[in-house]
Amino acid sequence: MHDKTRARILEYVRRAGEDTLAGRAARLADPAGTDGAVDPVDEARLWLLAMDAVPDTLLRTLLLLGAHPCEQDAAAAEAVAEVAAGPARGELPRLRACVRESLRLYPVVPDLIRVTRAETEWRGVRHPAGTSVLLPAAFHQRDPERVPAAHVFVPGRWKNPGADQDIRMAPFSHGGGRCPGDQLALMITAAFCAEVLRGHRITGTRPVLDPVGPLPVTLDPHGVRLTLTRR
Repeated sequence: MHDKTRARILEYVRRAGEDTLAGRAARLADPAGTDGAVDPVDEARLWLLAMDAVPDTLLRTLLLLGAHPCEQDAAAAEAVAEVAAGPARGELPRLRACVRESLRLYPVVPDLIRVTRAETEWRGVRHPAGTSVLLPAAFHQRDPERVPAAHVFVPGRWKNPGADQDIRMAPFSHGGGRCPGDQLALMITAAFCAEVLRGHRITGTRPVLDPVGPLPVTLDPHGVRLTLTRR
């Protein structure tokens, strides 16, 4: 199955136009196969794998917007205005902030594993370089001692300068281990949200979320139900 999938992706990559992601990756590919060169087939395979997280994030974001009517109205207004944005179309900063906040509350990868590059001292104990470290991102992003309004949906926090580099919040991780597809994921999920909100209002949701109280720690996307009405 893996070989068949790779062969089919290779077929599409060979025919990809220069204005596509696969076409751009192919222009950077090294035919000699030098270490570190971009393999457009492998890149495309990783993009497709990453798309598995989009539906879950989309459902959670729409559910949260359904529970917060003011945020929903502002996001819908942005989605309508975006149609006439011309060259700026696709930016959707407010909706991107909503998606980031959804991922802060419900990260796709709740735990990150990193390896130290140098000898490190932690609480009086020295650990050699190459020590594996488990970072519970789901906890850190909701730690009320470090993150204001940690259990509440506040998309506006992502408008603050430097919020994307704030180590307390890492929906896509940070540094060299940061997800390389973060901008692609944000663009696609925000675009889907905009498409829904342009024509519909979310009037009912299940589960019912408290718009001002602490949100649940986990949220199974398979249990999400949305009621949409025409605008």
